[in-house]
Amino acid sequence: MVGSFTVIMKECDDEAIRRGRVNIDNEAALVEAGELVGAFERGVIGKEDVGGNLVELIKGKKVGRSSSQEITIFKSIGSAVVDILTAQLVYETYVKNKS
Repeated sequence: MVGSFTVIMKECDDEAIRRGRVNIDNEAALVEAGELVGAFERGVIGKEDVGGNLVELIKGKKVGRSSSQEITIFKSIGSAVVDILTAQLVYETYVKNKS
């Protein structure tokens, strides 16, 4: 989920949050993402139930998915660093494939 980035915006319901394994792009999602903030307030899940953040997942410090039956919820509120890296990748791919 990428579109919502304030506590009043929501892209999925509590049932999806309850059933899924929630991972986040960064810690700010815990206080800014409407789906998560609302779920915490209503007792659907606790902050301790969040599986990990993007850096922890990439480094292997946290496990993303443990089975093919598991539902993965990845909440991204956005990050300027990720935007810059994405732009760099697009540019480098374009330059490489242009020739």
